[in-house]
Amino acid sequence: MQALRGDGSESVPKRLELNWVRFRDPGVALGLALFAVPLELALAQPAIIFFMLKALVPKWKETYEHIRSSGKPNAELLDSLWVLFYTLTGELVAPALSLVLLESGNALRDLTAVREDQAKVDPIPSRLYWVERGGRRRRIHSKHLKKGDQVHLGAGDRIPADGLIRKGNALLDTGFLTGKSSLTRKGEGEHVYAATLVTKGQFVFEIEVMGPDTRVASMLQGHLERPREDTRLSNYMEALGNQAVMPALIGGAVVFMSTGHINKSLAPLSLDFAQGVGISAPIPVLRSINHNAQVSGILIKGGHALETLAQVNAVVFDKTGTLTEQSSEIEALESFDSDLTEDHLLHWAVSATNFTLHPFSIALEAYAMTRGVVPMSAEVLDSSDSGVTADLQGMSVTVGTSHFLKARGIAVDDQYHRSHKSVIRDRSIRYIAVDRRVVGAISYTNPLRSEAASTIAKLQEMGIACFLFTGDNGRAANAVAYKLGFKPSNTFSELSADQKVLMLERIKREHGTIAYVGDGLNDAPALVAADLGISFSDATDLARECSDVVMLNNSLLSIPAAIHSARSAMGLVRQNIAIVVSANLVTVAGGVFFNMGPLLSVLINNGGTVVAGLNGMRQPAKEKATNETVEHGLIRDDRNLLGMNWRKRQRKGLSSLLGDDPSEAQA
Repeated sequence: MQALRGDGSESVPKRLELNWVRFRDPGVALGLALFAVPLELALAQPAIIFFMLKALVPKWKETYEHIRSSGKPNAELLDSLWVLFYTLTGELVAPALSLVLLESGNALRDLTAVREDQAKVDPIPSRLYWVERGGRRRRIHSKHLKKGDQVHLGAGDRIPADGLIRKGNALLDTGFLTGKSSLTRKGEGEHVYAATLVTKGQFVFEIEVMGPDTRVASMLQGHLERPREDTRLSNYMEALGNQAVMPALIGGAVVFMSTGHINKSLAPLSLDFAQGVGISAPIPVLRSINHNAQVSGILIKGGHALETLAQVNAVVFDKTGTLTEQSSEIEALESFDSDLTEDHLLHWAVSATNFTLHPFSIALEAYAMTRGVVPMSAEVLDSSDSGVTADLQGMSVTVGTSHFLKARGIAVDDQYHRSHKSVIRDRSIRYIAVDRRVVGAISYTNPLRSEAASTIAKLQEMGIACFLFTGDNGRAANAVAYKLGFKPSNTFSELSADQKVLMLERIKREHGTIAYVGDGLNDAPALVAADLGISFSDATDLARECSDVVMLNNSLLSIPAAIHSARSAMGLVRQNIAIVVSANLVTVAGGVFFNMGPLLSVLINNGGTVVAGLNGMRQPAKEKATNETVEHGLIRDDRNLLGMNWRKRQRKGLSSLLGDDPSEAQA
């Protein structure tokens, strides 16, 4: 996946050039005030006033637009009035220096700024697609797609190019194109466009336009990108600072009427901490987002996501594809009908799943090849991460989990499912149903990720509670929990997508801010319901779309690293706010009560903003070393798993936890 867009080399110099232009007018005014005025050069003073007024014009325009939109002035008004009054009174060095220091703070922010296109998942994902080319159907990487290819897409896929639907129909979400979620049904003969998300259905479309010529590429080209540095904390402080504008003006008037002293009456106009916060608070946020994306391989989608990440108290992990590897391995087939051989079952199953790009179907295809079973052509009618239903020459074949079958009205023997010996060591089962009758089962395994246990241990060492969610049966969940170190009370099995959302609400009430880590189509509701969604670079398009954080390196160890980085960044944000507010209060109090001069006032007030900006550019604190327990792979192996006393690993039943049943039940 090309998660970071590659135009940074052109955009950064342009930003720096604009910053230098901002320095021109206040810089010339300061230079004249420092050198021309003492030499009593002719027209020096009028020239300074001219450049100062010219530098103030953008601020007045911004204040005017803010008053028009909100009906209230912003902190720019205080700055501009302070500069204007001192300029007109003949005190030229202080107001010029004030503007120079203010632009220095803006320059520090812009030097750290990350453009929105550098903090966004590429709208055209880098992945494999099923493609018909030259009369053959094959898996082809997105970078090798070309005009005329017929691409098979299903629910959760993002369309890689502009084209025409040749077969099938689907419900599409054009949110990326329109800026808001908009569902549209498209069918045979209709045009579809790159970056559109398939929410339901399947279809085959022929590529007509690719790359920079697509509609989404033309929309992005020339679009004014903005830094995504906003956090709720800095927004609150800026709003508070803007609310202080009118009290500051009234305070200045009161001081003037009480004392008749110009300097003292102008001191309250220094209460412009909204300006300082707006400049200094984003710097550590932008630095952290940029550092995580370029160095740590973690894509954090903006300041709000970073702030939420710093507040996470609990992390909920989906099991399959998240704690386990994406690859699967088929272990056994079992026929429930004496008239059907394993090869019969395998032939039907691999034919139904052959053209869905899920790890299970890819593993099943490889397993079928080893047994010499060749799939037949099939029409996929319904598919998700949990299963698929296909038409095989008039015969309906469904291959999926027990939840997938039950949701489609196909009965599954729950007792058989829970007691099957293959699940004890974290083996999963997918059932085969022919014409709505279950005729067999396939046992398969997804190896645990090598870094999974280390990730859980690190998070727990950071004081973060870890939970395991899975649609698998209780014994499979217990096996994974035992190996990775999850607490029994934090392990929940046989959860549907809706039940995961309900459980998240319960955990949120108990622990506060929670993150959910998932990679599949059925994880999308939970990713949205959690305070923070986390996914992988190679997750489904829908999962990445619903996530606030994407692990570009596909490593779970990115999660504790990202949380540590976010906490460090938000610590710097709070420090910067404290520096700016303190400098403002000292300046106002010094001017009102001690008649502080304008030059000293500028050095403290605007200098505080620059100091806060430099503070935000500091390297974040390094993550402390972890103990040896955290560094190894699996905390426990499965040597004693078969002999484990499962009754000891009890927890409340799901219905009890959701408030429906007070009784205890074994998972």
